Amino acid sequence: MRILALVITIFTVCSCRGNFESGYNEKMGNLFQSCTEKLEESYGKLLDGEYDVDKSESSYEMKLNEARALSSYIKGIKCEAVQLRPAKTAEGFHVATVSYMTQIADGYGVLLIKYIDEQKEGARKSLLREITDEKARLAALADECFAHQMACLHQSGIKGDKETRN
Repeated sequence: MRILALVITIFTVCSCRGNFESGYNEKMGNLFQSCTEKLEESYGKLLDGEYDVDKSESSYEMKLNEARALSSYIKGIKCEAVQLRPAKTAEGFHVATVSYMTQIADGYGVLLIKYIDEQKEGARKSLLREITDEKARLAALADECFAHQMACLHQSGIKGDKETRN
């Protein structure tokens, strides 16, 4: 994550071939990072059992609302991202990042809500496997976003090590 933050910072400061507005760089990089952080936070809570609540528990509604809020938050960020206009050199990053955001809200978020709402242990285990698979797909999408960022950085003459992202 530190390397991702470093790349986003560099991405923010630099512009690809001078065609890129630094405002776009900063905003889109921050939106991408925010989505990634929220996803990781939520997935960590899932693995720690924080979403394993019974409907009779007072925390049930709170956890359900937390999962709904994640999807809502990501959809809001996506709306901001869609309104940004990238330079030609950043179109790949833009499209990949919007796709990443869509998949978090419409894939992971929906599954998380189902997981919390489901009360049968066997069904929850099945949903956990689905969520884990979805998280792997999201990691691949995040890698694609990162690759597009790196390509733009390389076009601007900045070298980065693709292997040091994680």
